Amino acid sequence: MSYTAQNSAIRSRFNDNWTATVVKYDNADITPPANTAFVAFEIHDASETPISMGNGVLYRNYGIISINVYIPLNTGTNILDQYCDAAALIFRGQQFSGINCRGARKTRLGEIDGRFVANVSIEFHRDEEF
Repeated sequence: MSYTAQNSAIRSRFNDNWTATVVKYDNADITPPANTAFVAFEIHDASETPISMGNGVLYRNYGIISINVYIPLNTGTNILDQYCDAAALIFRGQQFSGINCRGARKTRLGEIDGRFVANVSIEFHRDEEF
């Protein structure tokens, strides 16, 4: 599975299951409306490790799905927590298109660009034979 196929599968899963807010993807020209919530979606590739030997070596590719949830300032954290829960639920423990997702982690990032932000990250891996 190529990086293109991997990223397409992961983005498709998110697109098919997220309707709560506008989504900002990497290198996309989008300006979320002021005073509204939105999420920024990123896929970070980490490492590749051989997990077999001989002909047709199997490589395990690791990465992280990262979803930053932005909400307006001074609105509390209930809606932030709800969005983080919903984002985590899309990937936590899921297997799809050769992608295997692990558990989710929520990290408070605080105020960024006039909004309050938390990150949800989910580690994943996929195997590819060469």
